[in-house]
Amino acid sequence: MIHTPPSTSPDASILGLGYLGRPLAQKLYEHGSRVAAVKRSLTSDDINLPIHLDTFDLGNTDAFQTALWRHHADKPVWFFMLPPSSLTHYADTVKQWAELVRACNVQHLIFTSSTSVYGDKVRECDETALPDPQTESARQILAAEQHLLDSGISNIDILRLGGLYCAERHPVSRLAQKQNIQGGNRPVNIIHRDIAVETLFQTALKPNGKRLKNIIEPRHPTRREFYTEEAAKLGLPAPDFTPDDSVGKIIITVCDNGLSL
Repeated sequence: MIHTPPSTSPDASILGLGYLGRPLAQKLYEHGSRVAAVKRSLTSDDINLPIHLDTFDLGNTDAFQTALWRHHADKPVWFFMLPPSSLTHYADTVKQWAELVRACNVQHLIFTSSTSVYGDKVRECDETALPDPQTESARQILAAEQHLLDSGISNIDILRLGGLYCAERHPVSRLAQKQNIQGGNRPVNIIHRDIAVETLFQTALKPNGKRLKNIIEPRHPTRREFYTEEAAKLGLPAPDFTPDDSVGKIIITVCDNGLSL
């Protein structure tokens, strides 16, 4: 007999079944949620997932709208978990999706943003710090945030994530192959994937208006310290950082449940 866990979390739609979306979908399912998800293409890992999965070009809003009414419109919580690299017109597409969400009367929208919107200026940034995006990707993310806040949806959580890492896919694997790496003294602003997934899950349980929160670990070692330690854990050679006096911003959070907007 298959044991079905009691339903303790809301049914959910996940746009982007990737690095964060897949473990989140699994966690929601394990807590009794009915989960529908959207991704660009099917892989062998997707076979026999205990969720409904739609696959199509994520920028095709017509296809999305068709799938939406069939399998997503009845889900009270929606997660937007797509990086700007996945779409040509990221902010505009997010705006169109938000309009569809509102048309479906979705109660709660959770958007995975990025601390990159704070830019590169050396400073300490909490949720009250003004954004200063320096890249086109960061500008698109910030514009998407604003589209969502202007959408008229009652409950919106914007979670600005730090740099993600875990043993399965760790940035130190790339650094270990390089020489004379710059920026070794810059502080890291990181979040382990498991912590990020748990935060997303807990956020879905407690909608409360429009909120903003930095999702970041409280520690801020230098890049040299962090990646040398992580390389040792994974049995990789220590990255070759060039001695320098580089500096960088530090991201913190001052809101347990998010800054009300």
